[in-house]
Amino acid sequence: MSWPAQKDRRRDKRRREMLWAASDVFTALDFNQANMQAIADSAGVTKATLYAHFDDKEQLYRAVIDYWLEELPEPKLPCQARGGLRACLERVARELLQQSEQPASHALTHIALRSNRIPQKRWRQRYLPYQNYLEKALSQSARCSDHGQAATQFLLLAVGSIDCSNLMAVSGPRLAAAVELFVQAYA
Repeated sequence: MSWPAQKDRRRDKRRREMLWAASDVFTALDFNQANMQAIADSAGVTKATLYAHFDDKEQLYRAVIDYWLEELPEPKLPCQARGGLRACLERVARELLQQSEQPASHALTHIALRSNRIPQKRWRQRYLPYQNYLEKALSQSARCSDHGQAATQFLLLAVGSIDCSNLMAVSGPRLAAAVELFVQAYA
């Protein structure tokens, strides 16, 4: 491996370690109480090193949120919604439950619970693949006149909130209830 490539890998590793440390500090202290010195100490770097990577706490915070959002796996939903409404809803429910069990989801949830500084638009983007798939599935139902609104309503029932101001734990029973309600309403 060439010297520049090794240097880039070390820099990326250090940046990732700083993001993890910042996640821990933002979770423990929230945004307002956290400071660059505490984050540097947690990361095992100097404050100067931290500032070499991030201009200020706000930029670091955004980088942490972006990092964890990017770490969330894409849901494994097929391009076409096939197999009947129940099957499609159950597929979405399984994927939502799997996503909620990811370390990235845990990190984002803990940070969001301590601070409401996560941009709502960016937070909601994590639900777009589900929204799109649900709209396709619900478009097959003659009883559903507004596929977009119904898809949003399913997500609200399934996860409690699609913004980060009112977070709730995703659970199997909650997802099953959402599936049953929508099957009764639209199948």
